[in-house]
Amino acid sequence: MKANAVTPQARALQIVQSIAAGKLIATLTEAGIPDVLAEGPCDAGDIARAVGFDPDALKRALRAAEALGIFARTSEGTWENTDIGDVLRSEVRGSVRDYVVYALHDGNWRAWRHLIETLRTGKPSFPKANDGVGFWQYLDLHPDVAIAFHRGMAAMAAMNADALADAMDLERFTCVADIGGGSGVLLATLLASAPKLKGILYDRAEAIDAARANFAQSGVSERVRLEVGDLFDRIPDGADAYVLKNILHDHDDASCRKLLDLLRATIPGSARLFVVEAVLPETAAPHPAIWRDLHMMVALGGRERTEAQWRPLLDRNGFAVERIVALPGPDAMIELRPRSRRR
Repeated sequence: MKANAVTPQARALQIVQSIAAGKLIATLTEAGIPDVLAEGPCDAGDIARAVGFDPDALKRALRAAEALGIFARTSEGTWENTDIGDVLRSEVRGSVRDYVVYALHDGNWRAWRHLIETLRTGKPSFPKANDGVGFWQYLDLHPDVAIAFHRGMAAMAAMNADALADAMDLERFTCVADIGGGSGVLLATLLASAPKLKGILYDRAEAIDAARANFAQSGVSERVRLEVGDLFDRIPDGADAYVLKNILHDHDDASCRKLLDLLRATIPGSARLFVVEAVLPETAAPHPAIWRDLHMMVALGGRERTEAQWRPLLDRNGFAVERIVALPGPDAMIELRPRSRRR
């Protein structure tokens, strides 16, 4: 029997129906199926019993996940992880499990259902979709989501932490401050790669609490100063290298300017600021942050930016771009030198 032809109509339907793909993979990941398969190929019935699912419903879900390349069937008809399924496991190097579980939590899911409001107004749909509660307040009200969020951000930080440490040329510096650095995964990597370097981690209280364990595990606790605060209120001083990783994309240009002004008022002229963000292509081309750009728009009113958008935003707020270095994954490192203070 010949395969069905993929007509334009069929392709359109596939694209629309693919919204279910993300939710499916998040659900199977949260249920722990990649962990069940970590021990080797397994029958669908045994998987269903292990995670408490209906066997027939699970078989249908596994068939769809197979089409996405998450799981694969062996010649005996059992199921196993693919390379993608492997990185959805818990507690393995390179895992993105926590981000996958976080990304489509109920608050985000509802916000995407109201995408049309964002497209009409240019404003994030998250508050309207969640009874007037904004994204950060939602995390305060849902500690389980907040934990998944911080773990997810840590997984994203780990993806390119080693490459970032190499690109920053850390031997130049005595102290690096990670502003909004979450649970400290990135800062721990930077400190481990430069034994004489000291660090400052600055973030919300729940992130700082999680960071203590990470720093202790990495053996760098004695070299880290932990500070709790709001990055729009103040920036800690005392460092000669500052890192903003995936912070500015949360915000529109006006909010970015406010934060950059605070940074410029704090950072000495001899220091450096490292902005780690996606740098989108100027022309239509595939890029892993294209979809993240839409999520920033829906959830927070932020955006991903092209180099042509980054340079004037940074330059008008007291910084000069010295170099841009591509990193593994969707992000790049933008190294910035403070300009002379404006009079």
